[in-house]
Amino acid sequence: MSAIAIEQLRYRYDATSPWALAGASLTVEPGEIVLLQGASGSGKSTLLRVLAGLAPAFHGGEAGGTGSIGGRDLRTSSPAELAQHVGFLFQDPETQAVMAEPVRDVAFSLQCHGLPADDILPAARAALARIQSEHLAGRRIDQLSSGERQRVALAAVLAPEPAVLLLDEPTAQLDDDTACELVGELRRLADAGLAILIAEHRHDRVGHLTDRVLGMHNGALCEPATHPALPPLAAAAATGPALLQLSGVSATRGERAVLDGATAALPAGGVAALIGRNGGGKSTLLRTLAGLEPVAAGRIEIDGRDVTALATEQRVPTVAFVPQDPGRHLICETVRDEVLLGPTLLGRDHGPAHRAIVELDLELLLDRNPRDCSVGERERIAIAAALALDPRVLLLDEPTRGMDPAHRAALVTTIRAHAARGGCAVLATHDLELARACADQRWELDAGALTARGIA
Repeated sequence: MSAIAIEQLRYRYDATSPWALAGASLTVEPGEIVLLQGASGSGKSTLLRVLAGLAPAFHGGEAGGTGSIGGRDLRTSSPAELAQHVGFLFQDPETQAVMAEPVRDVAFSLQCHGLPADDILPAARAALARIQSEHLAGRRIDQLSSGERQRVALAAVLAPEPAVLLLDEPTAQLDDDTACELVGELRRLADAGLAILIAEHRHDRVGHLTDRVLGMHNGALCEPATHPALPPLAAAAATGPALLQLSGVSATRGERAVLDGATAALPAGGVAALIGRNGGGKSTLLRTLAGLEPVAAGRIEIDGRDVTALATEQRVPTVAFVPQDPGRHLICETVRDEVLLGPTLLGRDHGPAHRAIVELDLELLLDRNPRDCSVGERERIAIAAALALDPRVLLLDEPTRGMDPAHRAALVTTIRAHAARGGCAVLATHDLELARACADQRWELDAGALTARGIA
């Protein structure tokens, strides 16, 4: 029996919307890893939600066609029944945690599957160890980085040993070492008989261990498209006086020291790629530059002005920050209103907003509600809203999260254009190809220490 079998599967979120799935047919056998690729909004996440039983049971809407997963009929099985056989990793792991501590969060998953009480905690710790995350035990989930949260969510999905795994962008927020370890573990699980369906834009990370690659376009399965690699930056490194200057900056996250004497300088026209392992402090550094975390020691200057003690709102619009989960911060009813909100409130020219809409390919989304958009689309909306303020300093935390290759290439052009207009940008990223394509400095964080150098 096939682990997944769907025939002419259709789904739309309401009766007035176009079909998000438009007659998809697919079989996945036990022991097989199948990779789904396609542009943001093409239907990949929707397909996974339908297979997990969340659509239409949770999301509402209208469905048609036939399908089964783990031997259960999608038309008659409840989400709870499917969850006994199917593990589903959401695209945004921030929404997947239930408990406040990693071991207990993984244990909750095992409790829901009826594991004997005496076996639950050892099995939860073993699941964290399986993806090299046992060091997270005892930490608070709300103090973890997004990459660390993704590890915990993965452990919770893997712990009950389901027959089928549905994974939505599982490596999006992982550093290269952790992503490599995860993909190897997935191959071992498949070889032991699991069926795994992955939606993932980073073909370079997972493609070599998959059995098949399928594309999605307008809700239908098709041949996957090919995209050239991002070319490395050809321009010389920007020079001149520092637009952004860090001098001996130290900061904490909760009770944990994260930055220790960070020193770096970025001139107008410069772009820095901020890299390091999950939990290494990249997000904390960006939040400190944005004024969202206090500076324990040291000094931050922008264009020669000391901003160390300035509140976040006093740094806007000079500084614009897009966090790692921007979807939580989108508040307007349409994409158009979201992008125009900042300059409208501040009485600024709308020209930069309209430019960002074009550069980030948002014209066809302007009348959509941002919360109805895919993760990659919401990322582009949030970046456009930041650029609409025409900031001098642009701070982006994992900007390619959920972003397809074509829009990833457009983002490179947008960032370099911002720098060419006299701004600068700092990108926290695990996407080293992105770093080589648009950054002329490499800021590496390791154990709280920041090392700044040119891109190799």
